Amino acid sequence: MRGNEKQRASDTALRRGAAKVFFVFVVSAQFYFVVAAYDNPHKHFGYQPFSQSSTWESSIVRVLHSGERIDIRDGWEGYRWSELVRERGLDAPWVRRSAPSGVESTLDFFQQALNWVATHTPRDRETRYFEAHVRYIKNRGAPQTVVMRSVERPAAP
Repeated sequence: MRGNEKQRASDTALRRGAAKVFFVFVVSAQFYFVVAAYDNPHKHFGYQPFSQSSTWESSIVRVLHSGERIDIRDGWEGYRWSELVRERGLDAPWVRRSAPSGVESTLDFFQQALNWVATHTPRDRETRYFEAHVRYIKNRGAPQTVVMRSVERPAAP
């Protein structure tokens, strides 16, 4: 019987040790993800107790190879921004709206949308790049403006 009791005590100590290691690992991983979220515009795994009260809006123009700037609100070459970009409230950027995931996240998604539209509109042979003037107010602070550009498109042959 004594051998059995020693085996059980050994198993129990091993389980407790494994549980402690697992606990330290989980807490360390959570701490890492929360700290890392502050450097990521999307704040993955970074809990924020209060959401931002930020708003944003933007105008978008096509900059042609000739240098001319044309607003895209009415569409171009059979394309409409609202049909190309349908997610995350980016479908009508000229309408002021909230940035529920934060301004940084919204701007990052908006930049990705500009690049996606630039690379997925083959009928448009005149546009050199898309340019957006984004105006935002972060947490009821002072209005700010940032200019964003899509990737540059090659000149049409």
